[in-house]
Amino acid sequence: MVNMRKSGYKYIFGPVPSRRLGISLGVDIMPHKTCSLNCVYCECGRTTNLTIKRGEYTPVELIRKELKDFLSGNPKLDFITFSGSGEPTLHTGINEIVDFIKADYPQYKLALLTNSTLFSQSNVIEQVLDMDVIIASLDAATERNFIRINRPHPGLDFKQIIDGLICLRENFSGQLWMEIFLVPGINDNEIELKKIKNLLTNVKPDKIQINTLDRPGTESWVKPVGKKRLIDINRFLSGFEVIKDFTPEKNSFVLNENDFSRFLSTLKRRPCTDEDVSQILGIHVNDVKRFLEPLIESGKIEKKEMPRGVFYIAK
Repeated sequence: MVNMRKSGYKYIFGPVPSRRLGISLGVDIMPHKTCSLNCVYCECGRTTNLTIKRGEYTPVELIRKELKDFLSGNPKLDFITFSGSGEPTLHTGINEIVDFIKADYPQYKLALLTNSTLFSQSNVIEQVLDMDVIIASLDAATERNFIRINRPHPGLDFKQIIDGLICLRENFSGQLWMEIFLVPGINDNEIELKKIKNLLTNVKPDKIQINTLDRPGTESWVKPVGKKRLIDINRFLSGFEVIKDFTPEKNSFVLNENDFSRFLSTLKRRPCTDEDVSQILGIHVNDVKRFLEPLIESGKIEKKEMPRGVFYIAK
């Protein structure tokens, strides 16, 4: 049994129940909201450092130290996932962290969640080739809609992004999954979706997934696509899959009343309902509420109503 009585992890969070990857330990190697895009739907909020400049944004040695501390307990995980509140491929040391995990903890699979913007740089592709799964996003078929949905750094070129994805596929032997995030009124019509599908035939991913708003997004006008519309879109596209809910087994660590910082670390990167937190922590939902209430009263978290329920967000 892994007893998570330690608090204060800065670069790892979870494990969280992922709809695609099962039980996933998050590794957040970027400072909060340092990204090459400022997507209207981002659940982590508005980008505060819009950049395409790569660098060692967080110390590789400290990330390794946290991973060693957590993984030494041999937790049950389906994936270790590079994700969080920024674009992971902006970090020039991502390959060093991957190499460390592969060498010292080879039993774990690695996944990368990326916005696809930097694969036109050959050294970026080289640094992620040892991932087991790369989930890359493409939400538009034209530069106009790319700007409307993703609000990119001005130094990005849409055609180069597509070329970079094609180059990634040619060199990457793992699983490449493409995700399309549907924003009603912009990219959920048949013309745009058909164009995206045509673009992706050149990329040749192993899977194409469609997603829609589940947690609160950056812009309040972004709404989820209804279930019926999702079914219709899935039928129209043929071969795509809708990301489904995931119901995990209870995790095997114990929550301590002093572990509020662990809550905040996860909620900062991933707004959650009380049931989400119950699944993450492996405790009864009534116990989750007992821990959340002091955080609400102290102003450390806030609530927001969404179609799936009330979400808790770190302030």
